[in-house]
Amino acid sequence: MVEASKLWFESACRDSKCSELIHPWTYRCSDATKTMLISCIKGSYKFYAMVYVIQILMRGKKLGKKEMIEQFKLYLKSGIFGLTVGSSFVTLNCIFRALFFSQFSYYTTVLLPCTVSGLAVYFEPPYRRVMVVNLFVNLVFEYWVRTLEMKGWLRRSPGKETLVFMLGSAVFFYLLRLDRENDKRTPLFWFFTPPRVSKEVGEPVTGIEGRSPACPHKGPCINYILRGTAQLFGVGYAMTLLRTIIPKILTPRKALGALRLSQLKLGLFFGGYIGLYRLVVCILCRAHGKDSALYALPAGLLSGLAFRAAPSLPIALAPVTSALQILTSWGYQKGMIPANWPLVELLYCVCQGLLFHARVMHEDVCPRYIINLMHTVTTSKADEIQSAFIQKILKEKIA
Repeated sequence: MVEASKLWFESACRDSKCSELIHPWTYRCSDATKTMLISCIKGSYKFYAMVYVIQILMRGKKLGKKEMIEQFKLYLKSGIFGLTVGSSFVTLNCIFRALFFSQFSYYTTVLLPCTVSGLAVYFEPPYRRVMVVNLFVNLVFEYWVRTLEMKGWLRRSPGKETLVFMLGSAVFFYLLRLDRENDKRTPLFWFFTPPRVSKEVGEPVTGIEGRSPACPHKGPCINYILRGTAQLFGVGYAMTLLRTIIPKILTPRKALGALRLSQLKLGLFFGGYIGLYRLVVCILCRAHGKDSALYALPAGLLSGLAFRAAPSLPIALAPVTSALQILTSWGYQKGMIPANWPLVELLYCVCQGLLFHARVMHEDVCPRYIINLMHTVTTSKADEIQSAFIQKILKEKIA
């Protein structure tokens, strides 16, 4: 892949016309805006349909009529958010070039318009903005890690990523159990939410039969552990099937032929993760006759071993960013961060600008999620723009 350094980009692209770089499928800027908007309407609602289905699966419970209507309203708002971000890249570039910049530059071509278009996050309700920011901060960390690795300053391995995930899970689950005691809980999207710390106290219990009075659940411990394991295994496997089958749904034979045993890995990770966590917490509650938020530290650490079933850099970093999200939320609650600061929205704008800039200028280290996101939301128009950039730079290098 081509790495678009500042020198190469400005040498090759600064004197280009909009139609050569920003909308290669048409000469007219007005036509490009209309085409991009139509493409993003289709792509955005397709993308968010998948997102909302996965979120409903992750909840693990049926939604009532009222909840379904509420989810549909949120789906419509999220679609507007996505299509605004996707379509505004072309529009803002043409406007900025006509009004302010006579030439394309490394920072004003992608970074600036994509940072500004991040203001569309206001279409999302506040609690969803927090979750979107969490995701994009995580992706920025992934981008930085991949950049360090490409430069030879860092070496990744499944073992190192597992260790990061284990340590992150330990701290995150501890903070999460503490956060459960707050009136204003931090909005998080995670595999599962651990129960509140039980206030009951009882005598230490030996063996594995029944339930200790101190355990933070109802029913026998074995049933509690196995039920969570089976449920999250099913969710993980269903998510894998959705990603595998839906793109081939119009050709059932190909869809069935795409099924593999390796697709069980995500289910094994999810199921093992919650199963080990619940097992360790129950063992400690039974042994001491009381519950404590501190039990989340060893439970989170050991449950992180399940990560080896489906190692992934974004997932390895996710507990770290989620822990930072809880700490930031506490900062707001305690007045350490002024409530009137639009920190969440500004942080999203910066992260979006950096990640979309990476998609065009540094594709080799750009998170795969961003590449797929832009491809889907823009109905492959982003790929056409990327191709125009690459062709320009290649011609300059050959010359």
